[in-house]
Amino acid sequence: MENNNYTKNFKVMSSYCDSVNRLSPFMMQTLFEELADANATDLGIDQPTLMQRDNAFWVVRRIKFEFKSVVKDHEDVILKTWPSGPEVLRCFRSYQILKPDMTPAVNSVAEWVILDKETRRLRKTDSVRYPDIQFITEKACEPTFKRFKDDFTEDDFVYEKVIRACDIDISHHTNNTKYCMMILDSFSVKELETMILKELEIHYEAESLEGDILRIYRKKVDDEWHFAIKKDGKVVTYANIGI
Repeated sequence: MENNNYTKNFKVMSSYCDSVNRLSPFMMQTLFEELADANATDLGIDQPTLMQRDNAFWVVRRIKFEFKSVVKDHEDVILKTWPSGPEVLRCFRSYQILKPDMTPAVNSVAEWVILDKETRRLRKTDSVRYPDIQFITEKACEPTFKRFKDDFTEDDFVYEKVIRACDIDISHHTNNTKYCMMILDSFSVKELETMILKELEIHYEAESLEGDILRIYRKKVDDEWHFAIKKDGKVVTYANIGI
């Protein structure tokens, strides 16, 4: 198989948008997960197949977004994704939201890893049956990620979130898109309405499970917002928004 990309025509609806009719980053990430699942199913490396065949599952380790232009309610766009070739312990997957003239409105790249279903520990990519295909080498954006550190204090604390049943996905942990929502929920509606995002980056450091109490921290550093989501004092997620 060559040119193993997956594309989908998509009309943005109001249910995917924020209070000023912009496609929200949370819903972008949700759409990207759906694209990844469809493409992985075509390639035979989807989540249910890995669980049944290889006793393993995928998790997103890190993801970054570059916002080039606003996508609004009722716009017709093209959603696109493609995987890069596997490395020893990780894989990269690219995503784009394209305008009808094929100009990118959003470029994104995610680093995925494989965990063992029983031990929840990292596994090498060659421990599962990866497809023998000619991978696309180009990525939607450079897979260079920021370095974060836990320099947050209680003065940076915003709110608590209890993980409930509807936050849990097929891997029986909090779905990665929920953390994006937690980050955005640290702002008021008025703040989000006036905010123009240039970049968004999320790092997943550990799992959270049903019943866990997460504490969301946020602070402004120059033209960026830095975030930490903690469980029992330890960081489970770092994030950054560039404005």
